[in-house]
Amino acid sequence: MSEPQFNRVRPARASTDVIAQIREAIFSGRYKPGDRLPTERQQAQQFGVSRVTVRDALRSLEAAGLVQVRVGGQGGPYVARPDLALLTESLGTHLQMQGVTFQELAEARLALETTAARLAAERASPEDLAELRAAIDLPRDPDGGTAAQSVDFHEALVRASHNQALYAMFMATRALIQEAFDTLHARQPDMADAARRAHTQLLKAITKRDSETAIRLMRDHLYDFAKRAERAQREVDGSGGVGARLASPSSASPASEPAAKARDFTTRGTTRAGRSSRPTST
Repeated sequence: MSEPQFNRVRPARASTDVIAQIREAIFSGRYKPGDRLPTERQQAQQFGVSRVTVRDALRSLEAAGLVQVRVGGQGGPYVARPDLALLTESLGTHLQMQGVTFQELAEARLALETTAARLAAERASPEDLAELRAAIDLPRDPDGGTAAQSVDFHEALVRASHNQALYAMFMATRALIQEAFDTLHARQPDMADAARRAHTQLLKAITKRDSETAIRLMRDHLYDFAKRAERAQREVDGSGGVGARLASPSSASPASEPAAKARDFTTRGTTRAGRSSRPTST
């Protein structure tokens, strides 16, 4: 057997220590996504604990999305690959339990997507621009409707920022944004045409590498979204409608769909210091 990778732990908090050491080994880069961890038996020997304790620790790590326990000839514990579906489900549940409203979601989008618009204007590749154009020009889907296509444009824009943190945060809330769009597009039929005009202007600014105009256009576009959410909230008068609370993540778009669209990319270059995107009164 190879040299032990872990230290013996104290019985009083054995499972907690096992989890902490494996987490540290993963986050420090000693084990990378897809790497196989020592077997359950090897870990029990290295940690100086029972296999039951190791098994409990691995279950906790698997639930957290850090470890995947496989079965079969090549089975055993492996470092899991990042899965945005887990983040989407976890964050969606948290937001629902906190009683977050669509209005608050709109305010959060303002912070995230104005930054993404600036970075997209600075970093978008020809392929990114083509995706943005396709999201605008795509014929309306009779099943998904205009709401789904609108969200697709915003996803493509955040992806064009080439910032993995922004993209992960957007994808973690995509199902909730989709839910809001579905409801608002159904209640306010003019929203689709307004969104298409805003998206076309945004694409022009990004294509011209005009980051300041992209920030302004995105800010105005999201202000319109926030006003529509506020209007819908007043219409239902807090009776549990669109503005009251986010619905259960399971009732929104399936988490696995947006997560499946995620792709790895590397941020190119350094971020240029831009003007603050903090919204001003309009």
